[in-house]
Amino acid sequence: MSVNIDLKKEFLNNFQNKIITVRKLLFAGNHKWSEKLLDNLSYDIKKNDWLDLQKKHQLIMIITNSWWIYLNSLRKYKEGKVDIDLIRYIDAYKRFLSFLSKLDDFYLFNNFSTNLLKQFLKMEDLSQNGITKFINSFCAKVIERNDYQRLLELQILLIFLRKSIVPSEYFQLSMEILGKTVFKLEPSKRSMFIYILFENVCLEYKLMENSSEFVKTISRILLIRLPGNLKNELSSMNRISINERSFNPYLVDLEELISYLNNIGEYAWIIVFIRNIFLKIQEYKSFGEAVTYIRKYIDFSVRRNRFDIAFGIYDFLEDLFIYQTDLSYDNILIELWVEACKKFVDMKEKKYLLQSLEKLNNHLKLPQTSSEIYHYFYTSNILWQFKSMFFSLEQRDFWKMMFFRALFEEKNFIIAQKIIPYLEEDFNRVLTDVESLYSEVETLQNQIYSFKDYDNTPKSFHEDFAIKQMMIRINSKGQISYKMISIDKEIVEGTISNEFWNDTQILEIYNELFYESEERKYSFSLKEFGELLYLFLPKLIRDFFKSFKTENLNFIPQIYFILDSMTIPFDLIYDNNFFLLKYSSGYKIGEIPLGGIPFEEKTSPISKSESSNDNYNVLIIDAINSTDPMKWNENKKQKELIFPFPAGSDELNFIINFLSGRADINQINALNGINSTRDNILLNLSKEVFNIIIFVGNIFYSRWSPKNSFFLTNDNQIITCSEISRIISQNDSKIQPFLFFNTQIYDTEGNKQKNVLKTFGEIVYQFDFRKITGILTRNFPLFNPSTKEICAIFFNNLLNKINQGASLLKARQQCIANKIEKIVGQSRPDSTSLKGTKKIDLRSSLAISSFLLFGKPWRKI
Repeated sequence: MSVNIDLKKEFLNNFQNKIITVRKLLFAGNHKWSEKLLDNLSYDIKKNDWLDLQKKHQLIMIITNSWWIYLNSLRKYKEGKVDIDLIRYIDAYKRFLSFLSKLDDFYLFNNFSTNLLKQFLKMEDLSQNGITKFINSFCAKVIERNDYQRLLELQILLIFLRKSIVPSEYFQLSMEILGKTVFKLEPSKRSMFIYILFENVCLEYKLMENSSEFVKTISRILLIRLPGNLKNELSSMNRISINERSFNPYLVDLEELISYLNNIGEYAWIIVFIRNIFLKIQEYKSFGEAVTYIRKYIDFSVRRNRFDIAFGIYDFLEDLFIYQTDLSYDNILIELWVEACKKFVDMKEKKYLLQSLEKLNNHLKLPQTSSEIYHYFYTSNILWQFKSMFFSLEQRDFWKMMFFRALFEEKNFIIAQKIIPYLEEDFNRVLTDVESLYSEVETLQNQIYSFKDYDNTPKSFHEDFAIKQMMIRINSKGQISYKMISIDKEIVEGTISNEFWNDTQILEIYNELFYESEERKYSFSLKEFGELLYLFLPKLIRDFFKSFKTENLNFIPQIYFILDSMTIPFDLIYDNNFFLLKYSSGYKIGEIPLGGIPFEEKTSPISKSESSNDNYNVLIIDAINSTDPMKWNENKKQKELIFPFPAGSDELNFIINFLSGRADINQINALNGINSTRDNILLNLSKEVFNIIIFVGNIFYSRWSPKNSFFLTNDNQIITCSEISRIISQNDSKIQPFLFFNTQIYDTEGNKQKNVLKTFGEIVYQFDFRKITGILTRNFPLFNPSTKEICAIFFNNLLNKINQGASLLKARQQCIANKIEKIVGQSRPDSTSLKGTKKIDLRSSLAISSFLLFGKPWRKI
């Protein structure tokens, strides 16, 4: 769902202001109004479909943290004792848990409820009635989620706390579930199954030093109430004795039990056994061996699609590692949750990915040492890759990723330094010298953690693979695929699987640079923006571009971009020069034809007799609205044009005079003035004789139906772009015309548009490029001598049978070369050489980047 950026900002600003208000109310003790406001905020989050999963989760966590911060503030420590305002504490917790219980994600409710329960267990004067009510209310919620393992755990805990059984529906159900599960097991495994379940309660809540005594205590109490068949199994538990000498045989039984539970669909119990095994190995062997052992059950769970078990193991390991470390930057915890994200990133259900990302963000604290800084930004780059497919990423994610790529992947120290002000403020203190930082951590680049399956480099791509032509496809989901052919006609193709195109932030910089000059947030030049755009590309694509050989070759490399929507001109990418001055490039909006796109230049279908005639026919259509429609200007006391095109007449005269002077132009039919009527335009478009069709004038863009964007003809009629496309497509002529939209754009409300890149992409989408050679458009309405020069050189090249991509490239290069000659007074560099253009700042010549070619760059007219 597409939503205006301003609307998003307004919603998030309102959300932030309401959170501030709520926190003030909470600390003033006003629970009722705080709860109401937070419930309303939660409802607003759920109902807004344009918020993606990650953003919704993030906002819910902000609400959750508001409650949690307040609850912690009610616990005051004085002289080693905890002082709590119980009335406010209990009321706040009640409202907090009520909020959590309404969420789709049970994980938060379960965690906070368990945390509160453990706090109750530490109280010296624990009320039996109070803890019974709390545990049973907790049980009611876990039953809703069919979490019977947790239900049994809570009921066993309650039995221990009361030293008796309180008959209830929860106890009855827990025993029924236990009985059904036990009798699915072979007799020799039943007593072990029950023993481990009971022992787990003792270990989880730290109830007794000797867990075997705890099991015996629970067994004695339960024997009174259990049916005869379960009593036998409980009695058999007395023979179980697990110690260091007997552990290995029991371990074999436990492993078999885990596999069996998985096979019969009772996998919810498995996490209990995994935790128990860990604690036993840690006690009898070592912590390291215990960690290594249970890690194998992560892959065991993921391969069997038991993702809840895998997440449970990661969660358990996190708790263990936290006890082993201080509160500073911790590589182990970070890498643990990076690994978890990698396991869950390909899942259709994003619950465990979201939870893992939340955990990872919690541990990504401010780094202090050089090695920590490298580790932090390396992880941030991977984090961007994880998020890029699913979520609208934030500025901080974007700049961390860009800093890593600038400094550590491309050694672009200047850009890395310029990015620092856009990172969190604390990084200004730790990032003082980027060149020294790079030198200090250079050796770490081969030592840091990595994912072997994240190397997407195709095996057929080798160091000497010199790319001649390349196609890059970016679909609406942001998936990037590519196809390349080398000068030796080797073909390499594939898909980028570890990163998706998510260009919200880079688009913001582009729009500010070109269209929003009054209030500037960023301080990047056009060249620096091109470098950022290059860094934004996935590393594999950047590596491919490095294989383009642009020196001393007798061909011009070609790039064909196939996009679902046009947002940013890739011509502005800058590695050692702007792409628009290095490569012959073209664009296609929409899907790839079923027959695919061949690389070779298709020969014209025109017969030899026809092709021997090198004369061309040109149709020029005037739609500049130079005389009509008019409106009254009260201040000037006169009528004036509603849709002025000041440069329109000059553009018309220039293109007519330029083409008239060429010997290879057979006919120019200029429909201008009173001749530019709807009927005349449609009639000439259907004549099937024109090689070049040029529109000069105003296009009125319809955001509701882009294909019905239109020209207003000089007889005050409308001719839509869809009509133009349909007439050209219906022609049976072998001539496939080249179209040039030498235009400016208004919306249907009469507002002149500056940023027309996406607009033109939507308009040209409907044209059948099997029926035309290509379409040349303007990115923004700039009409000056430089743009005229580019037009003239482009058509000279095109009419001299140079393909359309190379024609535009050479026109840009020639324009730059002419500027150099005028500025420095030196001989003009060879227009086909790149050496004379590498130091040009295109900010001084927007004309160079103001044209865009839609169509296969290798096509000729």
